Amino acid sequence: MKTGWRSLLTAVVLLSMAISCGRDSDCKVSIGVANFYIEPNSAYYYGLNNVGGYMYFTGGHRGIVVVRTAYDHFVAYDRTCPEDNSTPVEVSEEWGSTLLECPVCHSRFITETDGMPLEGSATSCPLYQYSTSYSGGELWVY
Repeated sequence: MKTGWRSLLTAVVLLSMAISCGRDSDCKVSIGVANFYIEPNSAYYYGLNNVGGYMYFTGGHRGIVVVRTAYDHFVAYDRTCPEDNSTPVEVSEEWGSTLLECPVCHSRFITETDGMPLEGSATSCPLYQYSTSYSGGELWVY
């Protein structure tokens, strides 16, 4: 009986590893470290003073873009394009901070839906999203 359970457990572990490895290999994006705080309502961060505003920051792999999606809500993405790790995405000139765009593969990512790519993009992988916490006028990105 013990051998049967061990075999079943081994099979389950191997199957879950195979499934997770397949999923990870499709969306591997180089990311870096983000751990900073800012005061987005200050004059120094004027780009974030209004809803729809954005600013670029150092950190991550190819930099970080922070977008203010509501008065008290911010999102932060690594600028590394999932299709081309050597290229940083940029805020769309046509659509502003609601879309981030890769200048090489032309993939476009929606900032308000967790960095998911638009249909027709060269990748089906989202941008890497950092955690944010906004309280007392301070925004933490980590």
